[in-house]
Amino acid sequence: MKLFRDELELARESATQSSAKISLSSLGNVIFELEGMEARVRHAEQGYSGFSPAIRIEEEELDRLYEYDFAMLQGLANASGDLTALQAAVDGNDRAAFDAAVRKLRASLKMFDDAFKQRTAVISGTAVS
Repeated sequence: MKLFRDELELARESATQSSAKISLSSLGNVIFELEGMEARVRHAEQGYSGFSPAIRIEEEELDRLYEYDFAMLQGLANASGDLTALQAAVDGNDRAAFDAAVRKLRASLKMFDDAFKQRTAVISGTAVS
């Protein structure tokens, strides 16, 4: 995630230097949101294995966790494509394409974040069915 954020920072820097038509506040907000996601992932509980673990994951729950893992990976993969579109919009000085790419990027990152939060809720036993 840090490498992805670094790429976003580079895109923002490039837009700052080359394009007066592009508004950077929306991209700054996405970077801020990404930093929050990065912190949640970095400081998430670490898994462990023991003789009598406090949290037991049954097969049905494990399947749900795999679905959340897939959604998280899909969100990041989508965000990677959105970053490519964002950079193309910056290079082309295309404000409409830039704004569309930022909206898609935000949606892709939200997909990741929502799946991460749901996964955490399942593991902690606070998920609402």
